[in-house]
Amino acid sequence: MNGRRLLFSLTMPLLFFSLIAAFQLWWIPSPDPVYATIRVAGILAYGSSFLAIVASASPRDITKLTGNPFLRVHHIFAISALALMMIHATATWISFGTPSVFLPELKSLRGFLMFGGRVSLPLFILTASTAKFSRSVPFWRKIHLLNYAAFFLVTTHALMIGTDFDSPTMRGLAYFMTAIAVMVPAARYFRKPRPSSP
Repeated sequence: MNGRRLLFSLTMPLLFFSLIAAFQLWWIPSPDPVYATIRVAGILAYGSSFLAIVASASPRDITKLTGNPFLRVHHIFAISALALMMIHATATWISFGTPSVFLPELKSLRGFLMFGGRVSLPLFILTASTAKFSRSVPFWRKIHLLNYAAFFLVTTHALMIGTDFDSPTMRGLAYFMTAIAVMVPAARYFRKPRPSSP
């Protein structure tokens, strides 16, 4: 029963972003399969990273909803996001034919934000690694906060050069997702139990 609840809970939000990706490919066709892969993987990676961040706002609710431990759900979204980011980056490398697509742009702030995905990928890998080895990295929670900076960089990257984020609807969705992601740390902070006053 829990397996079915988990599958349903994971499938529905991912299906939502998959439908967005399919609609965007229909609306703006990409005859080149590599470029189409860049676009689809980018949208799904963005959606999966958002879901991983939002899920962390209310672990108990996620457990009740899925019938599974929160970390299992969180890790599924996070691993999916990392895999899709790697596909997005690798397809971009194939398309442009240069490994420079993995290097950050440091000549200007605009360039840094425009190609923010180049920085967000190693940040997401870093936070995932420290969480995996949390017992040997006592300050992993502080490092994990870099997820929010990485998500912000993904958003600037999408809004500034993303083929699928030119329309007002997609831009509005990106703004909405970023606003929700920003609210997650605040929600987690206020949900923490406070020590009772003497």
